[in-house]
Amino acid sequence: MPSVRAIAAKLNVSASTVSRVLNNYPDVDESTRERVLACINELGYVARIGRRITNVIALAYPDEPVRSEYGSFEPALLSGIMRGLEEQHFDLKLLSLRRDKGPKETYTQFFLRKGIRGVIMRCSRFNRALIAEIAEEGFPSVVVAAEFDDPQINFVRGDSYPSSRQAVEHLLGLGHRRIGLVVHNIPDSDHADRRRAYDDALYCKGIKLDPSLVMELPASVQSGEQAVDTLLGLPDPPTAIFATNPMTALGLMRRAQERGIVVPRDLSVVGVDDSDVRMHVWPRLSAVTQDASAIGLEAALWLTRSITLGGPRQACRRTIATSFEVNGTTAAPTTLIGGTGKHLPVAERGSKPRAGRHKS
Repeated sequence: MPSVRAIAAKLNVSASTVSRVLNNYPDVDESTRERVLACINELGYVARIGRRITNVIALAYPDEPVRSEYGSFEPALLSGIMRGLEEQHFDLKLLSLRRDKGPKETYTQFFLRKGIRGVIMRCSRFNRALIAEIAEEGFPSVVVAAEFDDPQINFVRGDSYPSSRQAVEHLLGLGHRRIGLVVHNIPDSDHADRRRAYDDALYCKGIKLDPSLVMELPASVQSGEQAVDTLLGLPDPPTAIFATNPMTALGLMRRAQERGIVVPRDLSVVGVDDSDVRMHVWPRLSAVTQDASAIGLEAALWLTRSITLGGPRQACRRTIATSFEVNGTTAAPTTLIGGTGKHLPVAERGSKPRAGRHKS
């Protein structure tokens, strides 16, 4: 394991200069600072606590480490990460990337001050530049649930586009032509893929996109409830809704039940599931399934192995396939009147079939 003195000797500077760089002292020439930090990342220098080398990986978030809208993805991801850390006997720390980093501190200095040897990062559209900056410094890092073209950025992600398109095509194949979409209002790459799959499936079926059927909302149970009230209040309401977040899908199911709307007779629902949430509702939710635990496991194994084995790190650019699972919340639309393509008013949904109303 390289020491401060070894780094100093390699760069032909004093050990005190290396120490000042590590502790972010301002009286260091900028070019010298950059050389020292580059060497630290190249050689894999690790800070010591007393006489013990730290063995800590951070799971870092752009803002608050845990938020309710992350739903089942975060617990499943965390479970996989913890299993992956066991192999090389690492510990885990939750970290906010914006909370207490010094304004003139590099990310390498920040992580070393925290006693962190590598970082697994969550991503949204708003922190992609920050992630690129960390990768540019060369600090051991990997992003989960996002894709990057930059070859310096390592990532493990699930590809939900094919399965999301299959889900919408499944609804189209059942006869649905008015399909609502409730998508997360923070467009990370996962939700952007699901939105693109929805658009493409409709386009290929020759169905013009209706903006009134698309809602961008925070990923939450309350958003699912709001979506049911809004979408089913339209003059020409949807017969099916695709929710791109597990918590939103649960909200859809709950609000439909409260309003006496029978799923799937009156409304078909498709969600996304990162663990086993779909198993705990009735009817069992038809869903695009993503194994968040496998994403966490792969990220942790790659990161800890690259740290402990030393030498040049092989890039990690792993994509894990998702799947579409048909369960009990999708069926052919039964709200069409006599094949005219018109829908029954929302107030009449959940009532007994009347003359001229088809029932599958």
